Amino acid sequence: MEIKKIGIVGQGALGVMYGNYLKKRMGNENVFFIADEGRVNRYRSADMVCNGEACGFSYRSPAEAVTADLIIFAVKFMGMESALETVKPFVGEHTLFLSVLNGISSEEMIEKAYGADHVLYACVQGMDAGKDGNEVTYKNMGYITIGNKDRSHDEKLKAVTELFDRTVLAYKVPDDILREQWNKLMLNTGVNQVTAVYGAPYSLIQKEGEARTMMIEAMREVLRVADTQDIDLTEADIDYWLELLATLNPEGHTSMCQDVLAGRPTEVDLFAGTMLKIAKKEGFSLPVNTFLYEKLKELEGAPD
Repeated sequence: MEIKKIGIVGQGALGVMYGNYLKKRMGNENVFFIADEGRVNRYRSADMVCNGEACGFSYRSPAEAVTADLIIFAVKFMGMESALETVKPFVGEHTLFLSVLNGISSEEMIEKAYGADHVLYACVQGMDAGKDGNEVTYKNMGYITIGNKDRSHDEKLKAVTELFDRTVLAYKVPDDILREQWNKLMLNTGVNQVTAVYGAPYSLIQKEGEARTMMIEAMREVLRVADTQDIDLTEADIDYWLELLATLNPEGHTSMCQDVLAGRPTEVDLFAGTMLKIAKKEGFSLPVNTFLYEKLKELEGAPD
């Protein structure tokens, strides 16, 4: 199949970045944002700006639905359930789904709603997009890592990689996409949560100290959980992330830290929350992630 019509759900930094990129190459009639009627009206009254350029996006509510060949989920985790419901009128017999959410949970949610045969697994690497109001800025788009959980190279993977080739969107197809997702989750569980608890930029965890130690221990707890799920992560993966973190802008903030500083809900349930559920099922505790989970829930409930 050839992917001609793409619906995107979510106007966070990733959704806007990819939406703007694809729209320029495929046209407004073929790339559109999906949202409920209220959001569509708000979006149309205050369009997004990407790297200083007005995006001029096309928006569609369920009442204006057309069948999409590919639906990209780019919402926050807490918005995933409602997003799955909103896209229903846009789903056809051959519609494919791709999630660029962090974590390891969104694909299972899509499979439950629309069937595993339509879902590709993915994670985003190396991007630095940030959002302030209706403005998104980035220097590096990074790339999308994409694959099937059974490691097969089937028609749906071919269709999406051909789309990426056609639009020159950077991607990689790894041998094991589940390992890639867990590896990225391990990074986020450490750096995002710790910087959010401290309300601090990357510089805090780039130097030796309590916060850096906590970050590493949170990542090691993910190693332990991953082992119970037959995911082969090692200390070498943590060392890789530490080297990468050392190259980031010391004054930059993780997305979760930005959420805490802005008083928004966080994705803690996607990170520590996921790890704690699996660990409980497997019969062991995760003291560092328990502390981070409880602290972040306190911060979410704190008054302005």
